[in-house]
Amino acid sequence: MIDFKLYAITDRHQCAPTPLRDVVSELLDAGVTAIQLREKDLDDIELMRLARPIAELCRNYKAKLFINTSDKVLQRSTMSIAGATGVHLPENAAAVTEAKTQADNALYVGCSVHSLDAAQRREAEGADFVTYSPIYPTTSKPGYGPAVGITSLAAVAAGVKLPVFALGGITPTRVPECLAAGAFGVAVMSGVMSATSAGEQAKRYLDALGTGTL
Repeated sequence: MIDFKLYAITDRHQCAPTPLRDVVSELLDAGVTAIQLREKDLDDIELMRLARPIAELCRNYKAKLFINTSDKVLQRSTMSIAGATGVHLPENAAAVTEAKTQADNALYVGCSVHSLDAAQRREAEGADFVTYSPIYPTTSKPGYGPAVGITSLAAVAAGVKLPVFALGGITPTRVPECLAAGAFGVAVMSGVMSATSAGEQAKRYLDALGTGTL
């Protein structure tokens, strides 16, 4: 069951020099309950090494950890060692059915999509949720073309039954129109990857989503 509205995506370079573990701890303290570890410049061994202490933090807070990963990391034993509760697949990754088979259906699977067709394909494969991007212009999602906009978000949200998270250029003030368009929640990277105020920024998103503590 997808029970979170804010999907926080990591980038240790954006929050440097503060260690990523400290930033994640601050996000969890603020009430974030889902973290995607997205450190694509690390090799598999380095990624698993980084994941373990973050997974321990997430377990302590009863939060979900998703690892953005390559197909070859999707063995159940490897993911169990890392401590993840789910994986996040890029749009060009293997089918969700293959990922779930490799993990013995023990993990949640989220997917990145950039079109309605891709969202419908991932839904048919058994994805638990998708992120759709880029909704607004953003420097965090280069290479995916121009912003798709709210109208396109509404079409994707209406075209599938699984949760759709709006991603790309999402600010707290833009959250209401994303929800009004049918988004289940929002996914945010640069908005929360701060070296000094990650928790404060996360609270603004949570309040906009109606899940914060006022």
